[in-house]
Amino acid sequence: MTASYFPILAVDVVGSLGMILFAVLSLGNAKSLKAKEPDNVIFLYLVWLCSGLTIFALSRSFGHIFRQILILTGYSGMWASISPYSGTINTVSFMIVGSITLFFNQNWKINMKILSSEKALKDTHLKLIQLNQTLEQKVVERTEMLTTSEHKCRRIFQQSLDTILVTDSRWKILQINPAGEKMTGYQRDVMLVNNCTMDRLFASKDEWSRIRGLIEQHEYILNEETYFLRSNGLSVYVIITGGVDYGAFGCEKTFHFIIKNINEKKEMEQQIAQADKLAALGELSAGVAHEINNPLGVILGYTQLMLKDKRVEKECPHIHDDLKVIERHVKNCKTVVSDMLAFSRKGSVTQGRINMNQVVDDVAKFLRNHSDFRKIDVKLTLSSEPPLVVMGNEQEFRQVLINLMINACHAVDKDGQIEMTSSLNDKSEVEVGVRDNGRGISRDNLARIFDPFFTTKPVGQGTGLGLSVSYGIIKKHGGRIEVESLENEGSLFRVVLPLFAGN
Repeated sequence: MTASYFPILAVDVVGSLGMILFAVLSLGNAKSLKAKEPDNVIFLYLVWLCSGLTIFALSRSFGHIFRQILILTGYSGMWASISPYSGTINTVSFMIVGSITLFFNQNWKINMKILSSEKALKDTHLKLIQLNQTLEQKVVERTEMLTTSEHKCRRIFQQSLDTILVTDSRWKILQINPAGEKMTGYQRDVMLVNNCTMDRLFASKDEWSRIRGLIEQHEYILNEETYFLRSNGLSVYVIITGGVDYGAFGCEKTFHFIIKNINEKKEMEQQIAQADKLAALGELSAGVAHEINNPLGVILGYTQLMLKDKRVEKECPHIHDDLKVIERHVKNCKTVVSDMLAFSRKGSVTQGRINMNQVVDDVAKFLRNHSDFRKIDVKLTLSSEPPLVVMGNEQEFRQVLINLMINACHAVDKDGQIEMTSSLNDKSEVEVGVRDNGRGISRDNLARIFDPFFTTKPVGQGTGLGLSVSYGIIKKHGGRIEVESLENEGSLFRVVLPLFAGN
C-alpha cells in the first residue's frame, strides 16, 4: 500500500461517516416534523425517504469502510466475494428510495382527494352544525309556543265559569275544573282517588242511560238538558255538550264535556211563566170572587139568622145541625174567595222599613202557641249583623212566613223539626229560610207548587192558594221564593228580598 492511498482512504472513510451522520440527522428532523403534524403527507414522505436514504447510506458506508479494512489488513481478495452483497443492498436501498418517490406521487393524488373530501366533510359538518343550531332554535321556539298554549289552555280550564270534565273510555273521571267542583260539591282529588265515574253525577239512572246512549251512537252530544245531583243531595239543572276524543295514535279514547249550570236561568223562566200565569188567573179570580162573594154573603146571613132562632134548635134539632154544616162550608168558601181577592189585588199597600229578624221572631212566637206546633221543635238561627232591613209591608211578610210555616208543619211528623233562618247572601240580599225534615216534594210536584189551587193535601185541608199568594207578595216586593226539596228528606223554602239601600 502506497502513501498516496491514505488520502483516498481518509476521504472514503470520512465521507462514509459523514453520509451516515447526515442521513441520521435528516431522518431525525423528518420525524420531528412528522410528530408536529401527524396528518401532513409531505412530512410522512420525508420520513420514508430519509429512512430509505439512511438505509442506503448505512449500506454504502459500511461497505466502503469494510472494504478499506480488508485492503489494509491484506484481505483484499475477500472483498471480491462480498462486494456483490453490498451492491445488492445498495441497489435495494436505492430502489426503495425510488419506490417511495413514485409511491409519493400516487399517494399525493390520493391525499389531495382525501383533502378535497375532508374539505367537503368539513363544509357538510359546518352545515350540519348550522342546521342543528337552527333545529335547536326551532325546538326552543316550538317548546315556548307549546308552553304558552298549554298555559292558556290551563288558564281557560281553571278560570272557566262552566264545568269542564274529562273521562276515560270507561267513564271514570280524569279531570274536572274548579267550576265543576263548585257545581257538583265534590273535591277533585276525592273524585280521582275514589275512581268516581260520570254516572254518579246524574240525578237519575234513566237520564244517564239516555245521555250515554246518545254519545255512543253519535260520538257527541249538543246542548242536552238534564239534572245533576250535587254532593248535598240537591239537584241542579244543566246543559251538557261533549264528544269523543281519540287523541294521538295508539292512545285510549277519552270523553270531553262542557257543562253549564242553567239552574238560575231555568228558575227565571219558570218565574216568568208563573208570573204570566198568575197575572191571567188574577184577573179571572177577581171577577169570579166578586160574583161569588155576594151570594155567599146572602147564604151566610140567612143561615146565621136561622141559627139564632131558638125555635129551630128546640123543635128541629136535625135542621139546626144541618144549618151549622152549611155555615161551616160557607165560611170555607168565603175564605177561598178572600184568598182569591188577595191573590188578584193590585192596589198599593203601606210600606216601610222592616227588620226581618223581628218579623221572623214574632211569627215563631205566635206559632209556638198554636196547637199544631206544640209537639214540633221550632228552631231559630238568625243573623244579627248587618241589620237585615228591607222595604215592604210587615203584615204581608208575616202572612208569607205563616203560610210557609203551616206548610212545613203539615209536612213533618209530630216529632218533626222546623228551622227558621235569616242571613245576608253574597249578592247583599236578605234571605229568610224555612227548613223542615218532613216528607219533601216530588220533582213532578215541585214545578207546580206555585200554581193557584194546586195542593197535595186532602180535600178540605187546603185551598191551594197559600203559596201562590205568597209568591205574588214577594214578587211585588222585588224578591223571589226559592225551593230545594228531596222526597222523604225535607224541604227548604228561601224568601229572598233586596236589602234596604239605606242600611
